[in-house]
Amino acid sequence: MKFFLYADHLNPAQLKRRAPEHRFLYLATLADHTIKFCRWSSQWRCGLASVIPSPGEKVWGGVFEVTDEDVKIMDEFEQDVPHGAYRQLQVTVINEAGAKELVTTYAANPIGKFKPKDHYLDWVMKGLTHWKLPQETVQQWESFRPR
Repeated sequence: MKFFLYADHLNPAQLKRRAPEHRFLYLATLADHTIKFCRWSSQWRCGLASVIPSPGEKVWGGVFEVTDEDVKIMDEFEQDVPHGAYRQLQVTVINEAGAKELVTTYAANPIGKFKPKDHYLDWVMKGLTHWKLPQETVQQWESFRPR
């Protein structure tokens, strides 16, 4: 199954734990979406990222091939938040060559507005740099830092 992963899912240590059999396919954008912190994490003690519709914006991430077993593990780890807080969603992503593909991603059922903390953003940044996402994405995530 092809999954579009973004935010903390891109951290290589987390990806190895949550989808041990994953295979990177390509970098991609999810058009007309943006990042919002609309769920609280008891583990991170801060807001967790999700994609939400936002015309004209885009979210960078990676498309990975994951096994059914990987999906089970990823679903279990989503239990850091209450059951049903995140759902699998079919989305169309665009690869760097401009081709579109229907894949699966996780999106939150929003419950409010929360702030991320530096330690969570540092974790995300490790994934962004590991997968060599564009500088504009790194800058976007830096802009989320608490002031």
